[in-house]
Amino acid sequence: MQHPTPIVIDRLGFSWPDGGTVFDEVSTTFSRGTTGLIGPNGSGKSTLLRLVAGELKPTRGTVHTEARPSYLAQDIVLDTTRSVASLMGIAGTLAALHRILDNTAEDLARDMEIVGADWDLEERSAALLDGYLNAEITPAFLKRTVGTLSGGETMAVALAGIEMRGGGITILDEPTNNLDRDARHRLYDMVERFSGTMLVSTHDKTLLKMVDSLAELRPVNVRALRAEKMDLVRFGDWGSRQETLGHERESAARRLGDARRKLAVEQRQSREAETKIARRSKQGQKAAESMPKILANSLRNKAEVSAAKNRGIMKSHEADARTELAQARNALPVEQRIGIELPRTRVPAGRSVVEFPVAEIARGIVLEGGEPLDGDAVLGIRGPERIALIGGNGVGKTTMLGQLQARSRMPVGFLRQRLASAAGEDWEGLNDGMSMLENLRLSAPGVEPGFLREQLAAFHFRGGRVDEPVAQLSGGERFRVALAMILLADPAPQLLLLDEPTNNLDMVTVEQLLSALESFGGAMVVASHDEEFLAALATDRQWEMKRAATLPGA
Repeated sequence: MQHPTPIVIDRLGFSWPDGGTVFDEVSTTFSRGTTGLIGPNGSGKSTLLRLVAGELKPTRGTVHTEARPSYLAQDIVLDTTRSVASLMGIAGTLAALHRILDNTAEDLARDMEIVGADWDLEERSAALLDGYLNAEITPAFLKRTVGTLSGGETMAVALAGIEMRGGGITILDEPTNNLDRDARHRLYDMVERFSGTMLVSTHDKTLLKMVDSLAELRPVNVRALRAEKMDLVRFGDWGSRQETLGHERESAARRLGDARRKLAVEQRQSREAETKIARRSKQGQKAAESMPKILANSLRNKAEVSAAKNRGIMKSHEADARTELAQARNALPVEQRIGIELPRTRVPAGRSVVEFPVAEIARGIVLEGGEPLDGDAVLGIRGPERIALIGGNGVGKTTMLGQLQARSRMPVGFLRQRLASAAGEDWEGLNDGMSMLENLRLSAPGVEPGFLREQLAAFHFRGGRVDEPVAQLSGGERFRVALAMILLADPAPQLLLLDEPTNNLDMVTVEQLLSALESFGGAMVVASHDEEFLAALATDRQWEMKRAATLPGA
């Protein structure tokens, strides 16, 4: 059967071997153009992309693509032994090319067929990588392995391969993770020029505002902690989605108000009914005193039956009203803000937090205010400054943060960079076998558990939830626990170091991070390529790290 559209999903169902159902009866199509796929962490975006790419097989239904998709997975950084040429998808052609040039081809005709017109493949690949890595690349770079590259360099190389190979259908899973500013803008240019069908999962708002349409994965119960089944909702573009969300919020708020009022009415009517039943019972008892016993008993039995029936009706109405209220609450968007007071993190203006000579920086040159700093200059942070640390992939920003941590005069909180992994959402310092409260007590051993419970409520963990094992939490929930461990530590951090904090975070969790950082009163250094996040954070200064024109070993 011929399909008029490049990607057709028909009654798709998918369940994991343990029985967990992700999709059930999902049907949609993706036409030519670029579609952004969004949804909370753990909602199944990567699973859907793998199904479309042919990496996974549906449990039920079908996924049809008119051509084999070019697929960029977000966990490519984990295959450290893979070569740059392999990552770009050109290793086979390069091997055939070298066999021909070295006169070692066993099947010359076959190798000639493989190479085709790509005799300048090495030079073209190096030239393309120049733009993505912002450095002079030689053909020798193609022999490097992923293990010798930073996460951002690895992603940039993979994107260059996608662009080089072209193809009618391209699937990108979180392509901006770890990319520096130049590589991101190269990706944006590629997306704008792309003429085929592209499906891209991302939390990058700049990229989402460029796509032609949006598809959002939502849990069937929007407030469920770990929904088993997801709905796929389609929007025209970013603007239409924001407008639709505004209407949905207003509608949900009205529904919640109506449900509250209805429950109040049912409760009032139930109280009034009980008052009437009690009054009639009292009147009946008084009248029964002058009646024959057999008649009095008969009337009393009838009254009790009638009262029980009325109570049942009222309880049923009240239960229905409570159900409507619960459904209305479930329809509300998940709360995004984290409102917390952190008075012990405050640092007075002018107090020195950390300083060290520029000559001791591990790699690159730090620029401050646009002017290069010489080796005799001393780099320092005073008071509650917020500093953005920017620069290309692999210039040493993480090393720089480590220098700051080692030399700080104040307690330090370090939210380290994490990379997507096939194993799940792993954060340094979290113990999966312990509850979130027990984890928090590791960083604040001298603080009363009752106070920590109160503080965890600000991170949207209330009641018995704080005693749940961390292993059962979603990625976004694990992030909030890790953030709580840092911000609520004892002693309180007065220098906060954030290394690419928005990598792999959904938009709701980014908003939660921003709201939590509003109350931090100490110094902060944030290494990030996320321009929208840095703008929202309102940093005071910017340090830029640059490298030499040629990558080491290029």
